[in-house]
Amino acid sequence: MNPAIQSIVLLVCVAVCTGATMKQCQCLNPARGVKPSLIAQVKILPPRPYCSKTQVIITLKDNRQVCLDPDFAFTQAVLKMMKVKSERNSAANLRRSTTTAATASVEPTW
Repeated sequence: MNPAIQSIVLLVCVAVCTGATMKQCQCLNPARGVKPSLIAQVKILPPRPYCSKTQVIITLKDNRQVCLDPDFAFTQAVLKMMKVKSERNSAANLRRSTTTAATASVEPTW
């Protein structure tokens, strides 16, 4: 093979390899807990090929992200609380959409 072609192939390989990100677990040092009133959102990441653990990432109201250990009782309580809150919100939305009546107003055209 031509040395120029080999050099080009090598440069392309180096460029591709340096541009690729190494995926790993996002939660390397999970916290034991946070103040529940500061929690804005909870995200659960299931095991992936690059991370064999389930990860629980919470977003706080100040937009910081904190990892929680899914095996701790606090994390289980947070997940249960968020599930109940989600079910309550969806039930309220369902009730609101079924009880809203459409009203029509007709104005005289005279």
